[in-house]
Amino acid sequence: MDDRYYRLSKKEFLRFFAGGFGISVLVAWLFFRSPIGMAAAILLIPMRIRSGKRQKLLEKKQALLLQFRDAMRSVSLSLLSGYSVENAWLESERETEELYGAAACMTMELGRMNAAVRLNEPLEQVFYQFAFESGCEEIISFAEVFCFAKRSGGDFAKIIQKTVVRISEKIEVEREIQTVIAGKKMEQKVMSFVPFFMILYLNLTSREFMTPLYGNTLGAAVMSIALFLYLCAVMLAEKLSDIRV
Repeated sequence: MDDRYYRLSKKEFLRFFAGGFGISVLVAWLFFRSPIGMAAAILLIPMRIRSGKRQKLLEKKQALLLQFRDAMRSVSLSLLSGYSVENAWLESERETEELYGAAACMTMELGRMNAAVRLNEPLEQVFYQFAFESGCEEIISFAEVFCFAKRSGGDFAKIIQKTVVRISEKIEVEREIQTVIAGKKMEQKVMSFVPFFMILYLNLTSREFMTPLYGNTLGAAVMSIALFLYLCAVMLAEKLSDIRV
């Protein structure tokens, strides 16, 4: 699921567009107060849409990994009950739909794979295609092992059980990390708005102090550098707080 090919829904796009527009208006008024500065601030809109797109893609990957774990757990139980691999996939589709609904990512992917198998396409081939498109390292690694075991023979139930355990451990570790740094992330979000409040406060209480920064080339240059450093600090803070296992 490369973010170049991930499409936001209309509702998501409008929400991120409105957020980017609001930020651009705020930045244009606080930092520039000139037509050229306001036009330049519009560039923040695509940046906000891009950031929102990455956020939604990450959430979708996390949801898919969780659903994949439960689907493979269902496959493992079906194999232990004597089902063939193909029939285990069919049973997993039914149970995943009951657990997450027909609109869930994994339910639709299992339906697509089972439909392809009914058209005599090899299961390992369609499964590897799904794994590659998912963009999840754990699913891709499992697909490679699954394809090898399918061709050469192997204990699928044991392989899938180990995969379920590894994915469960990864999910739990990530949840613990997010719980530990949740407070720091909130602090980072609050601190990212502090410069705006400071500039607004100075404009309201010490207008004569801020006036030289507007309406001239030198002032625009100073404010542009300040805005650039601010954006770099925000991106660095987000990078440091984005801890993945």
